[in-house]
Amino acid sequence: MSIDLHRGSVTEFNHEEHLSRRQAAERLADIAYALTAGGTLELRTSGEHVRVPVAEDMLLKRESRSNGEHVEVQVVLSWSAGSAVDG
Repeated sequence: MSIDLHRGSVTEFNHEEHLSRRQAAERLADIAYALTAGGTLELRTSGEHVRVPVAEDMLLKRESRSNGEHVEVQVVLSWSAGSAVDG
């Protein structure tokens, strides 16, 4: 299934997977490359392919939590769909 996210549409993509540290770094590097190149960010799984137009200006939110046994790090990027650059 391939989905293009455009202004005015409400679509959600959620995917969770267990990865090695290296694989997780590769996923993040893919996102970083897409943001650097501009135009479109592509999110892929074995069954879905989502294309998201990106903007020049973004909000970056970073959080971390630890209870001694479990560590959670969240990175959230958000931007206005109206300011997305067509690529």
